[in-house]
Amino acid sequence: MTMSNVNALLVEAEALTMPKKFEIDLKDVSDVDTATIALIFEWLRNAHAQKCKVVFSNFPANLISLATLYGVIELIPQTAH
Repeated sequence: MTMSNVNALLVEAEALTMPKKFEIDLKDVSDVDTATIALIFEWLRNAHAQKCKVVFSNFPANLISLATLYGVIELIPQTAH
């Protein structure tokens, strides 16, 4: 989930019909950058516009560090697994 593939992920996500509530599991994400944070917030905006609740799980350590650095970790709904 980096600058090189974030646009493709966004297009794929926009094509999906969102259920009322869903979880995005990030356990297999290894590469992150600032585009990852932007993508997460775009997913949150899209979910809100469709009146859906989205939560994220299994944040990799590097994503936690980046979101903490930018001061947005508290704004990202997460589940504990």
